Amino acid sequence: MEMAIAIEAYSGPQESLSTAERFGVPPKLLWGYVGLLLFMIGDGVESGYLAPYLLKIGIVQSQIAMMFTIYGVTASIGAWFSGALSDLIGPRQVMWLGLVEWAIFEVFFLLFGVQKSNFPVMVVTYGIRGFGYPLFAYGFLVWIATATPAKRLGSAVGWFWFAFTGGLPTLGSFFASFAIPLIGQFATFWLSLGLVVLGGLVALFGITDKTGIKRLAPEGVKPLATLLLSVSIGWKKPKTAIGAIVRMINTSSEYGFLIFMPTFFTETVGFSLEQWLRLLSYIFLSNIFWNLIFGIVGDKVGWRKTVAFCGGVGCAVSVLLIYYVPNTFRGDYSLAVLVGAMYGATLAGYVPLSALMPSLAPENKGAAMSMLSLGAGASSVLGPAVVAIFIGPLGVGGVIWIYAILYLISAVLALFLTLPSEVERAVVSAPGRQTIGGHLLDAGSLLGHAPAMETLSAAESDIDLILFDLGGTIYDDVAYARALMRALHEINPQVSEAEFWSVYDAERLRSDVSLPQAMANHFVAGRDHDRLKALTSQYWEYPAATLYADVKPTLTALASKFKLGLVANAGKMARDALDRDGLTGLFTVLALADEVGIRKPDERIFRHALEEARVPAGRTVYAGNRLDIDIRPAQRLGLRTVWVLRGEAPPAPTRDQLDEPDAVVTSLLGLPVALSRLMRSKVVAMA
Repeated sequence: MEMAIAIEAYSGPQESLSTAERFGVPPKLLWGYVGLLLFMIGDGVESGYLAPYLLKIGIVQSQIAMMFTIYGVTASIGAWFSGALSDLIGPRQVMWLGLVEWAIFEVFFLLFGVQKSNFPVMVVTYGIRGFGYPLFAYGFLVWIATATPAKRLGSAVGWFWFAFTGGLPTLGSFFASFAIPLIGQFATFWLSLGLVVLGGLVALFGITDKTGIKRLAPEGVKPLATLLLSVSIGWKKPKTAIGAIVRMINTSSEYGFLIFMPTFFTETVGFSLEQWLRLLSYIFLSNIFWNLIFGIVGDKVGWRKTVAFCGGVGCAVSVLLIYYVPNTFRGDYSLAVLVGAMYGATLAGYVPLSALMPSLAPENKGAAMSMLSLGAGASSVLGPAVVAIFIGPLGVGGVIWIYAILYLISAVLALFLTLPSEVERAVVSAPGRQTIGGHLLDAGSLLGHAPAMETLSAAESDIDLILFDLGGTIYDDVAYARALMRALHEINPQVSEAEFWSVYDAERLRSDVSLPQAMANHFVAGRDHDRLKALTSQYWEYPAATLYADVKPTLTALASKFKLGLVANAGKMARDALDRDGLTGLFTVLALADEVGIRKPDERIFRHALEEARVPAGRTVYAGNRLDIDIRPAQRLGLRTVWVLRGEAPPAPTRDQLDEPDAVVTSLLGLPVALSRLMRSKVVAMA
C-alpha cells in the first residue's frame, strides 16, 4: 500500500461563536445572568438606606454594626456551602435553596423585626437571611466555572460580577432613590422582595445548560468527604487559601462603607440622602462596567497581575481618595462622583480571581470555588468588623487607612497565586492568536483559503460517502485526555500528571490499545478499565473551544458533493456538541456507540453506518485518527481510509504505521486532495 499522501500542516481548534459568545457570555447561561441581575437588584435595594433607617427607629450604630457582622458570618457560611453543596446536589438546586430561604426570612425580618422595632428578631431573621444570596449567586458562579472553557472563563466571570454588582448595590440603590420618595422606605423593602423572587425564577427557568442540573462530585463520593474537601483543600492546596484571603479583602471596604459612609456623606460632607444613594449607584455603575473590562484584561495579560496591581494597589489608592477628596472639597458633588467611580473601577480589578481559583485546583473546582465563596462571604464579616472595632478609637479616617493597608497586603498575596506554566499558556493568549496545547498559533495560519475542492472536479468520483471519527478528527482529543486524567486521579490520587502524560504519550506511539485500558493496566488496582472508562465518561465533554478550525469549512464544502457520516464511541454529549456548533445538519448518518449499542473497533458499528446511509463499503472512505479502532476495522470491511494525524495519533508515526492507511493528512483541509488521489488511483486501477 502506498505511503501517506496529502500531508498538511497542523490546525488548531477555533470556536464557532454565537453573538453571546463573542461578548464572552456562555449562551446557555444567558438567562442566568439576567436573573442574577434582577435578584441582586432586589437584594441591593436596602444597601444604601437600611442602616440610617434603623437609626431612625431607635437602633444604635453599634447594634447595626453587630447585626451586619452576624449577617456577614451567615453569608460566609452560605458562600462556603454554595460550592460544597453544588458538588453534592448540583448548582441549580443550590440556587433554588438560596431563593426560597431569602424570601421566607425577608418576610419574617420585615413583619416581626423592622415593623415592630424588635432588635433581637431583626438579628435572628436578618442573620438567617444571610444564607440566601450567597447560595443563589455563588451557586450560579460554580455553574459558570464548571460549564465554561478555561480560555473564556475570565470573561464569563466578568459578566457574573457585572450582574452581581449591577444589582448590589448599584441598580438596587438607584432603584431605592426613586422608589423611596414615591412609596416610602418601608414599602420599598417589600418591592425588593418581589425583584428577588422574579430574578430567581428567570434564572432557574431560563438557563438551558445541563451541567449544573446534576451533582458535580462523582457518584459514590460520600457527602461528608465532599464537605471536608471544601475545607481541607485550603491546606492541601495552600494557594486556594491565599486566594480566599485576597477575596475576603476585596469587598471588605464595600461592606464597611455601607455602615458609616451614609452618615459621613450626609452629615460631614453635607450631601442629601438621595445624593448619597445616587453616588453609591455611580460608584458601582463604574464597577459593573470595569468588571467586564478587567475580565477581558485578565484573559489577555494574566489573571494574577491584574488582581495584584489593578485590584490590590488600585484599591489602596482609591479608598484613600474617596475619603480625603470629598472631605477636603466639601459640596463638590462631581468630584466625589469622580473618585467614587475610580473606587468602583479598582474593586473590579479582582474579577480574574474567580477564574484563577478553579484553575489552581482544576480537579476539584467545586472545592476551590467553595474557598473563593468563603472568602467572598467572609468579606461581609471583615468589613463591618473593622468598623465595629476601630471606628470608636480611630474614627472614620483611621478605618479608611486600615482598609488601604489591607488592600496592599492583598496585592502582595496575589503575586503568590501562580499557576503552572502550561496552564498560564493555555488560558492567556496574545491578541489575534489562539492556543493549542499551550502553544500559540496564528489564528489564520491554515484557513487563509477555502479547502481545495477544485482538486475533486477533474476526477471521476467513485466515492459516495465519507465517514468521520469524532475525537481527534472533529474535536481535539485533549478534552478526553483531561477527563481521563481527572478520573484516574480520583481512583488513584498518587498518580502524578507527569506519570500520566508519560504513559499517554507512549501509548499514542503504539496506537494499538485503548487509552483507558493502558492507563488501567499501569495505575488502577486490578486493571479495572471499565471503572476508569465509566468515571471518565462523567467528565468527558467537548467545549466549543475544542472544535478544530478546519472542520466546519471542510465539512461544509464536502457536504455539497458527498454524503457525510459519523462513527464514534460517544453518545448524547456528542450530539449536544454537534448541535451547538451547527454540524449536525451536515451529516446523513450518526452512528454513536451509546445509541447503536456497539463500540469501535467492532466492525458492526461501521456496517450499521453503511446500512443507514445505503452506501456500499467500496464507495465509502473513513477518516479517523487511530489505527486500532478506526483505520484497521474500516479496512477489514473494504472501506478506503484516511489517517488524520492529530489528537491520539502518534506524533511521530513509523514507516510501517504510515503504510497502513490509504492516505494520511494532518488537517482536514488536505482531505479533498487525498480524496482526489484515491479516486484517480481507483479509476486507473479499473481501466
